[in-house]
Amino acid sequence: MNSLTNNGSAQRGSALIVALFILLMVSVLGISAMRTSIYSAKVATGVQADTMSFDAAESAVAMSLERLRGLNDTELSRSVLNGESMQTCLLSDGSLKNSECGNSDRMDSRELLQAGSYIVHLQNNCRMVSGSDVEIYRDYVIDILGESNMQSYQIENNHLQEALKVGLDCVQL
Repeated sequence: MNSLTNNGSAQRGSALIVALFILLMVSVLGISAMRTSIYSAKVATGVQADTMSFDAAESAVAMSLERLRGLNDTELSRSVLNGESMQTCLLSDGSLKNSECGNSDRMDSRELLQAGSYIVHLQNNCRMVSGSDVEIYRDYVIDILGESNMQSYQIENNHLQEALKVGLDCVQL
């Protein structure tokens, strides 16, 4: 009978051990959740920065296409069809600088992104005008390379797009 009365006093310390064990498990779960949350925030920031850089390169290509559409045949021949490239830099006010981007040129108000483009026509890179049976008119194949750079995250994006501009027979100028 002696053992029945001592049994109750021996179990009083086990409640403290169980409570400490539960507290330890909750703490480990909390730290794990905090680490996961920090990791998710870093991933989201990286995805946002990559998207911004992608959009900057696409904007440079779009602005260059608009510039290319505005050129008449003479300007096109002098600037692109002679084998040289046209370089542009997209500035924060939405304008294009007709040269390569400098170290201080940025396209956004926070000064994170640098975006520019190269427009080039490789010699005799032409195609027949779609739906035309007249061989004198050709589509000049003009390559536009949009580049963007976000130095703070070390992210670069390059986008190559092919533009077609109708002209007379494609010969070396």
